[in-house]
Amino acid sequence: MSENLDSNRFTKGQPQLSDQRHLTAGLLSLSDALHSSPPLPVLTASAMREADRESIEDLKIPGFILMECAGKAAARRAMGMLPTDRTGRVFICCGKGNNGGDGIVLARFLALFGHRVDVWLSHHPSSFGEDALAHWHLFERLLPENAGADANIRVVDSARPDGDVDLIVDALFGTGLRSSVRSPIDEVIRGLNAHPAPILALDMPSGLQADTGEGMQPCIVAAATVTMGALKAGMLLGDGPDVCGSVHVADIGIPAVVLARAAQHAGCARRSSDPWVAERIRPRTRADHKYTTGPALIAGGSEAFPGAPALAARGAARAGSGYVIALCPSEIRTILQEKLDAIPVSSWSHLDNASADELIDLLGDRWSKAKALLVGPGLGQQEDMGSFVWHLLERFDGPAVIDADGISSLALLPRIAQEFAERSKGRWILTPHDGEFRRLLHASAEAESLTEGNRIETARAFAARWNCVLLLKGLPSCCASPDGDVLVNATGNSAVGTAGTGDVLAGIVTGLLAQGLSPFDAAACGIHLGGTAADDFVEEGAPQSMVAPDILDLLPTVLNRFI
Repeated sequence: MSENLDSNRFTKGQPQLSDQRHLTAGLLSLSDALHSSPPLPVLTASAMREADRESIEDLKIPGFILMECAGKAAARRAMGMLPTDRTGRVFICCGKGNNGGDGIVLARFLALFGHRVDVWLSHHPSSFGEDALAHWHLFERLLPENAGADANIRVVDSARPDGDVDLIVDALFGTGLRSSVRSPIDEVIRGLNAHPAPILALDMPSGLQADTGEGMQPCIVAAATVTMGALKAGMLLGDGPDVCGSVHVADIGIPAVVLARAAQHAGCARRSSDPWVAERIRPRTRADHKYTTGPALIAGGSEAFPGAPALAARGAARAGSGYVIALCPSEIRTILQEKLDAIPVSSWSHLDNASADELIDLLGDRWSKAKALLVGPGLGQQEDMGSFVWHLLERFDGPAVIDADGISSLALLPRIAQEFAERSKGRWILTPHDGEFRRLLHASAEAESLTEGNRIETARAFAARWNCVLLLKGLPSCCASPDGDVLVNATGNSAVGTAGTGDVLAGIVTGLLAQGLSPFDAAACGIHLGGTAADDFVEEGAPQSMVAPDILDLLPTVLNRFI
């Protein structure tokens, strides 16, 4: 679940927001998205261009109108960043593409509302595209014939703001950047970043790669970004969360069905939302009892890590599984019994298949009737662990979650990718962090092909190759299904970067799985709920003070919002 965010990498121009989670984690603020049930599309630059093309050419929505809507939406956000007690001063840098056209529309709206606007053009208007040029001609009508220093709106020759400026607008590249920033624009970006005024980026901060999130040198560090039509993958990947500031998705008139189709392109995904998760959380009924809301089996632990299975078992119970059973090595059984007074504990005596079979026989109906199995938390990495984990998975007929040491041990088995794909049948969930994921990639005969494209596409390719649900934890956490669906998690912050949170997450996913959620829904909802608990924690607590049990303590309140 850890997002591993470094909120101190970029600080220039960040507004003093009351939202503590933004200040501490640099996460995207997507308040507009939380009111729509379908997950937000997350698009690459090429997918966004296709959505634009389909809207303009096939649906006959004029590009001029889309640009007008984009600039108007940007103006609304800019107005919220300007002083309310006086006229604001805005400096807008416009490139020659559609992004520059959006900036020209923005300048016109701000001037009409009485703000003082200076516009710098990187190229002569004759190089603009058709729609941007049409908006330029409309903009020109506002320019006074002899624009002096006191003019309400001016076109200026210098890319450096003149005097006191309340807001800088970056409309240089948008998603159009395909290489490193070259001279003289590189110096323009450095100058804008050095200015004390906050920066509002249009569509993407200039210098940020739209598909991978790679921040070129230099790259605009924005206080806020208004992105047009849909989120771009690069905002969520790599440096994106650090340089975009708060992100606002502008509805510019592209139909939702067009954006949904575009999200099926390579490298694209969808982003989780509260309503989407709420639709999938199973409420209790009057007739429910412990066997209808579970059971779930949690297998893990070792002398070095006796607490891991306890955290996972409590996570499954807190997520709603009415009957959780912890399975562990016999040497730590007493420790687990003391930690889990409300959860029964059984154990195996040796790390071999015979001992596993004895435990399964002892469990009897509790094994055969269990609706979910988790294997891995705290198991350690003994030599025979891989075959032991594999034997448990083969003996279990239901869906399973493989986490932590369970993943690392399986990665060492020969032909594991092929064997896993054949046995999983799409019902098994892998929950690796980046290090464990690299071990799985090393175990695959197609490791290089699986890492082509961005993190989203890597997760999609892996889930298809291994025929499983992959919950790839990190920045950002991505949940991928064997049929190609990818959901990027919208919650969580740097507070989860502490020992034990992965165990709690694995337990939450298992608890949801035991209640009947599909493997994909259980994984996607589990990471969303766990991240929401971490977000709640940092509303009042310091991120560095959070420990894994805090998520367990907050989960009942979090779940109450979703049922």
